[in-house]
Formats: sequence, C-alpha cells, structure tokens
Amino acid sequence: MIAAKRTSAAPKEPLFTKDFLLAIVINLFLAIVFFVLVTGLAVYAAEEFSAGETAAGFAASAFVVGALAARIFAGKYVNFLGRRRTVLACLVVYVLAGLAYLVVDSYEMLIALRAVHGISFGFGQTALNAGVFAMIPRTRRGEGAGYYLLANSLPPAIGPLAAIQLTQRYDFWAMFVAVTIVSVIALIFSLFLRLPEDKPWRTSLREKLTLRPRDIIEPRAFKISLVAMLLGIGFASVMTFLNGYARSLDMVDAASLFFVIYAGAVLVSRLFMGRIQDRFGDNWAVYPAVIFYIVAMGLLAWAPNQGVLLTAGVLAGFGFGSLLPVLQAIIASDLPAHRTSIGISTFFIMLDAGFGFSPLLLGPLVSFADYRFMYAMCAGVVVLSLVLYWLVHGRHDVHQGVARRIPRSGPRGKDDDGAASSPHEG
Repeated sequence: MIAAKRTSAAPKEPLFTKDFLLAIVINLFLAIVFFVLVTGLAVYAAEEFSAGETAAGFAASAFVVGALAARIFAGKYVNFLGRRRTVLACLVVYVLAGLAYLVVDSYEMLIALRAVHGISFGFGQTALNAGVFAMIPRTRRGEGAGYYLLANSLPPAIGPLAAIQLTQRYDFWAMFVAVTIVSVIALIFSLFLRLPEDKPWRTSLREKLTLRPRDIIEPRAFKISLVAMLLGIGFASVMTFLNGYARSLDMVDAASLFFVIYAGAVLVSRLFMGRIQDRFGDNWAVYPAVIFYIVAMGLLAWAPNQGVLLTAGVLAGFGFGSLLPVLQAIIASDLPAHRTSIGISTFFIMLDAGFGFSPLLLGPLVSFADYRFMYAMCAGVVVLSLVLYWLVHGRHDVHQGVARRIPRSGPRGKDDDGAASSPHEG
C-alpha cells in the first residue's frame, strides 16, 4: 500500500533547466537595453539634433513602433526561420545597433536605427517567448511564466537609473557603449541556448510565404490580448505622465522612488502569483491583481502626499506587474504548441498598441482637465478590463487544480483554421 501511494504521486516536472535559466538572463538583457535607451534617447535627440518635444519623444518610441511592426510577421515566421536561429540573428543586430548609435549623425538616421533596433527586439522576443513557453511543463505554466518574466521586473528600475548616471557622469557615448556590452553578453549566452523548435508541417513555399490574418492574430488569444491592451493603457499613463504629474505636485523625489518600489513589488509578486494560478485557477490570480491595479490608479488620481503616491507604486506592481505572466500563461495553456508563438505575438501586438498609442489619447485629457482627471479615467479603463476578462474568460474558468484541461492538438489543418480547441471558447 505504501509503495502504491509512492507511485501514485507523480513527481513535479523539472522547470529550472539550463536553457530556462539562460532564457531568463537573455530576456533580462533585452529589457535592460530597451529601458536604458527609452530613457536617454529623447534627451539625446533634443541635445544632439535640436529636436522638438514631439520629435524627441518619437526618437524614444520609434523602437516600440518597430517592435510592433515586427510582431505582425514574427508570430508566423519565427517557426519557419527557427526560434534559436531568430534569437541569435536578432542579438547580432542588437550588437550592431548599439555600435551604430555612436556614429549616427542625423535625426533621420536615428529614427531609422531605432526602428531597425525595435524590429530585432520584436522578432527576438517573440521567438524567445515561444520557445520558453514550449519548454515549460504544462502543469507549471503559471509558475514558469512568473519566474521567466521576473527578468522584466528589474529593468524598469535598472534601465532609467543607468541611463541617467551614465549620461550625467560621462556622456551619451557611455550609454551606447554600455548597451552594446550588454548586447554582446546576451549574444554569448544565446550561443549556449537550446529552444524547442516547432517542426513546420509539409506545405508549399507559397503557403509558407503567404501572410493571412490568422498568421498575424490568433483568434483564441485575441480576447485575453484585448484585456491586456486595456491594462496597457493604464500603465502607459504612468510611464508617460507620472514625471509631469509629480512635478506639478512637487513630489519629484517620490516619482523617482515610484518605479524602484514598483519593480520590487513586481519581483515579489511573480515569485508566488504563478503558483496560485497553477494550483487554484486563473481567476484566483487575475481578480486580486486587477483590483490592486484599480486601487493604484485611484490613489494616483487622489495623491494628497508622497506616501499615497508610493503606495500606488506598490499596488501597481502587485497589479499590472503580476498580470502580464498570468495572462500569457492563459494564452499558452489554451493553444496547441504550434500556435503558441502566434498567440504570444497577438498578446504583445495588443499590449504594445495600448501602450504605444494611448498617450495620444491621454494627453488631451490632461489638457482638457488635469492629471487627476486623466488618472481617474484610466482607473475606469482598468475597471472595464476586469469586466471584459469576466465576459471572455473568467466566467468559464472552472480550473480547480494543476490538471488544467489541455486543448486538443488535432490535425494541424483544423487548428490552423481556428477551430475552437480551448475549453473557454464560445
């Protein structure tokens, strides 16, 4: 009987493999380069090329535009090109781009370089994410996603601090040398990385080259990705307008600490939120996190003192910061393996769209009223995301343990045609 009990409990599938740890480090370096440059490029464009405020801002955000354009194609083509091969190629471009910043001599060249750099990021991150979600055991999908995306919790604090210190102590060349060195290290690590590859099914060359809507957007991932887009709108208001808001309140020091505290809260939350998701279900992770996020945005709209502002940073970390791996785990668990890369790409397309274009909508709110009104409206958008999540997924989530229902993988043709293979469809 004792032997029977021992054999009945299946051991946990390994998670912390060499390749998983390498992927975490590579993802960390990719994100550090992004946050260092997005912090320093606007000032660089203004000082070196006398760019106006809007043009200087675009020098920073052109990277996101390039990444968004890349994701339109990356979801399909990283499987044909090979995930590991794509990561290696994109990191080579990362290194060359870092060096190219040192010789750029016009604003137009800078924008073109930022777009190319962003394209390499979009392809590389899509390939890396798809490979990682393929290697994470299905029964530990939430936990694995949380640990993997720990790499994204530190750069929002490390990147801006490094950019400010390097440019103030030395000059912009030091910032570009630093990101080049980081890119070289990431490239070296990637040489030892092995990712699960999706074996392309037999089809004609024309079929492989043809890009159809279902090769860009995975229908089964679109609903959750729409939730992510609404959540991204709220966080874009923090990244874009918190500094100006803090200046108007004479709380600049608190604004500097906000992102450090936010990063710390994200780091802590991702250590346990995935385990909650795997053990108790998606709703137990999503609902508390979104509520934290709503309260954080409400506190920003109120913000009578620095303590309230910093409390909002903590709650935003436990809210928005913990939601990204949770939502990606939902998508990966509801898709067959060969559609995972397109599903994750769909997620980032929608998230980047919400994050990248929302400042164009939020800016007029500040001009029309003030920052408090804008943050109150963003709190309402996050409430809307909670309602949308309940409609598209939450009311269908009946998961009560680690035995999450696995979507049928079936013949590739049926899955590719978008047949509902998720228990939450319809």
